Amino acid sequence: ADVRAEVEAEIAALEQALEAAELDDQNSQAQLVAAITQIESAQQELGSCSAALDSIEEDFDSCRIALAQTFVLVVVSWGSGDDVDLHIIDPRGNEYYYDDETFDGSDAAFEEDNTQGPGNEIWLSPQAMSGDYEVYLNMYAKNDDQPVSVRGSILHQNGRIALPETTLSSEGQKPLVLTFTVDDEGSVTIR
Repeated sequence: ADVRAEVEAEIAALEQALEAAELDDQNSQAQLVAAITQIESAQQELGSCSAALDSIEEDFDSCRIALAQTFVLVVVSWGSGDDVDLHIIDPRGNEYYYDDETFDGSDAAFEEDNTQGPGNEIWLSPQAMSGDYEVYLNMYAKNDDQPVSVRGSILHQNGRIALPETTLSSEGQKPLVLTFTVDDEGSVTIR
């Protein structure tokens, strides 16, 4: 009888241990499910943060590109009755002047042509491409007896560059006044 009581006591203890183990297993499974749910939530949040970071990087790249773009305005003026023409050759080889004011694929344009002075001529590129630009003056029609002095400026997002004063004295004269460069960061310098 003692053996039977001991065996029954052992069985009862094992049953209690089994119930405790099952409870522990259920708690462990519940904790595991909760941990998996937290991991999935963290992964979703990480995905959202990654997408937001990608968007911020795209915005930053767009800002950097926008800052690197510069407008360039070239203006010349003279005080005689002559017809002086401004000519600009861009990095693609397009020559802007009164007869070719715009070109496909470019936002630049020859903006103002005066056929009799005193006058001004203007060329503008709202978003100048990088590369070398050549500035020429052409004495299209000489109407006054005296040589004419032409002055001008290059205006851009970081300031102003004065063109060298150029004297024109005869019809057909077309000197290169200046070459300027727009670099990849949008800075304008003369060569």
